[in-house]
Amino acid sequence: MAPARAPAAAPVLAPTPIAAEAGGTPAGTPAPLLADTTAAGAPPASEPMAPIPEPVQTAAPAAHAGAEPSHEAHSAPAPAQDPPAEPSPAQADASAPHGAPAKAAPPAGRTDIYPVTLVRRLQRLQDLIAAGSTAGIAQQRAMITEMDAAFGDADPSVWQDPANARALVMYFLGGGNPAVLRAIINREPKPNIDEKLLTGSLLYLEGREEPALRQLGEIDARQLPNGIGGQIALAQAALTVRSDPAKASRLLEVARLLMPGTLVDEAALRRAVLVAAQAGDLDQFERLSGQYFSRFRHSAYAGNFRQRFAAALSRMNVLATPDGLSRLDALLAPLDEDARREVFLLVSRSAIVEGKTALATTAAERAMVLAPAASRDAERARVYLGAAQAATPDRYKAAEEALKAIDRARLDPSDQALLEAARRTAELIRRADEAPSQATSPAPSPAPAAAASAPAVVASAQPARTAGDEKPSAALTKAQAKLGEIDSLLKDAPR
Repeated sequence: MAPARAPAAAPVLAPTPIAAEAGGTPAGTPAPLLADTTAAGAPPASEPMAPIPEPVQTAAPAAHAGAEPSHEAHSAPAPAQDPPAEPSPAQADASAPHGAPAKAAPPAGRTDIYPVTLVRRLQRLQDLIAAGSTAGIAQQRAMITEMDAAFGDADPSVWQDPANARALVMYFLGGGNPAVLRAIINREPKPNIDEKLLTGSLLYLEGREEPALRQLGEIDARQLPNGIGGQIALAQAALTVRSDPAKASRLLEVARLLMPGTLVDEAALRRAVLVAAQAGDLDQFERLSGQYFSRFRHSAYAGNFRQRFAAALSRMNVLATPDGLSRLDALLAPLDEDARREVFLLVSRSAIVEGKTALATTAAERAMVLAPAASRDAERARVYLGAAQAATPDRYKAAEEALKAIDRARLDPSDQALLEAARRTAELIRRADEAPSQATSPAPSPAPAAAASAPAVVASAQPARTAGDEKPSAALTKAQAKLGEIDSLLKDAPR
């Protein structure tokens, strides 16, 4: 009697060349998400399956992560086995003395998906987003929703192909739902990939930074295939930026080198600019910002970057240097006029909140030059210019008149709040200035809390008092006591 043959393995996807995983330049509209086929080739016989280490224990998965797998597609049934020489009682049947042949159990989920191909398509779409496709963002959401469902329904045997297991990690680091990844990890057999990569990526996506860093911290992203290495380096940078900004900057450089021209490159460069600003490295900040504006100025995320860039520029006070304006003009040269105007408006508003009235005035004046007459941006520029000058002793009167003429209905809510604060500031300063220089009775000194809470735009504009100065008038004291309320309007206004 011939010995029984082992059941045929459930089909998995054939390995794809590693170089194809990196995701190249955009190649147009992505093809349909799921492949129109129901079978996949088996892996080469020469490629042994690596043992799967036990995963590190993590928190319990989300309640909806363990949905029942779909059975809408199965592989071809395995051939029947030869009957055993001596069937067990459970196999014996009085009407069939030799017993019924045993059959292989069907796969527990779908085997008709191609993770490497699907991830490559998603990356191409994301590269289009980095190149400026705003429509790609909606397509990306739809694609991720469909891929979450497909990956969640996949038979665990699919993830025994190392290329598919790498694609699994790449996908979730690129936007997949971590609850789906946790459900996949909790099944047997585990995906055929380094446990630290798998578990560390999940912990990172769940926001558990310290345990994620313990798993991913010692991995050298440069030793991984480019496609997964760039994403791991980006995650490592996010995990280390608070404790070691210099190391985070180096990791961002690795991510960019491994995946040039991709959304990972764009995101790494965007973050590297902010790390340089945090470190106060003006030269690095200017160099990296120039690269971003030259290479990714059309990115769907460029608007968000310009907001952060303007806030950092204001904090670093670049325009305070003698050549600051010319340096900023050179930095913004790759941008079109609309984008340059937006940057100057953002810089002016950030400077107002931080009390840098000179910077706010300069930026607002440049924005007004670039704004079409009677446009909303011109109205915004007048708000910022008036707000910057409202607390200035020699300009508050003109600022108050200019602010009264602004049409509040043309502003968004955040600028409406700023306009209201600037009008009240100018009014308080005018009343204080019109009051007698000396009160008939000594006025109490302003409370420390009120002085500390004065808005930055006003505090920075107040002339310094010497020890021999007269005490402030009652009107000025009252004005200073009310400035905390205006400061709250400025600080709490949406940006």
